[in-house]
Amino acid sequence: MQFDLQPCVVSAHRPASAQPGARTSNGARTARLARTCYFVLAFSLVIGPILSITPAFARPTPGNAFRHRAAPATTAGHPAPTPDAKLTLRVYNYAHVDAVSLASSEKVAAEAFESLGVELVWVDCPVPKTHSRAYSACQSDVGPIDLVLRILPRHMAIKLAARDDALGSAQTCSEREPACELSVFYCRIDELAVEGYREDRILGYVIAHEVAHVLLGPGHSQEGIMRGKWTRNDLQRISWGLLLDFTRDQSKQLRYAVLRRMKQPVLDNPTRVNLVAP
Repeated sequence: MQFDLQPCVVSAHRPASAQPGARTSNGARTARLARTCYFVLAFSLVIGPILSITPAFARPTPGNAFRHRAAPATTAGHPAPTPDAKLTLRVYNYAHVDAVSLASSEKVAAEAFESLGVELVWVDCPVPKTHSRAYSACQSDVGPIDLVLRILPRHMAIKLAARDDALGSAQTCSEREPACELSVFYCRIDELAVEGYREDRILGYVIAHEVAHVLLGPGHSQEGIMRGKWTRNDLQRISWGLLLDFTRDQSKQLRYAVLRRMKQPVLDNPTRVNLVAP
């Protein structure tokens, strides 16, 4: 903070006007004015830094937490590995999640795997009410590193959900099997959004959770992304943009699982998928 001290300094040295009776009090007035200026200077040196620091705590910049936590996670002194493993997810958006929100969710899921050195590639695929000719990439051959993600509305989710509070499910597939499927029950995520949670971030973490099930199997952990049931605190952390991580062992296993899938031979008669609902 800056104060305009120049007028005080100048006034302290400015000659007094030649007026009757002014000669006897000129020195006293000058001394008082000088003391006032010194007091203002001392006050500004003490209070200025405090005033400049306080707003940093009172008004955090919106989005700082998200930008900070969006960076790839690192261990102490060790940067995240450069992604050299890759998975492709063919996305069938039966719930018709809007494109902006879905892109945000995909980014959240991708960041969870990027810190492991695994890149997630997204391919949009046709569902009812879309023009299939715009999705030619979905007609290409698929292999073990190609997964199928289905985002389901309520009427489709109730056919698969084993529990009323489940957010998703995943197939158990061998590492040689192509087009392994994972499903997200978007109606449940939408219900959490009504309670104030960030649905785009919750959806991103549910996707990451189910992708990990495809790679690791049905087991859960006591903490992190792979908890069997997320607590309200977990959901709040996710909504605030704080990381919910894989454990150290899971991180290694996930990376190696993707690398092993990448080495699997391509089948002579590769599978093609077309999951457009009737």
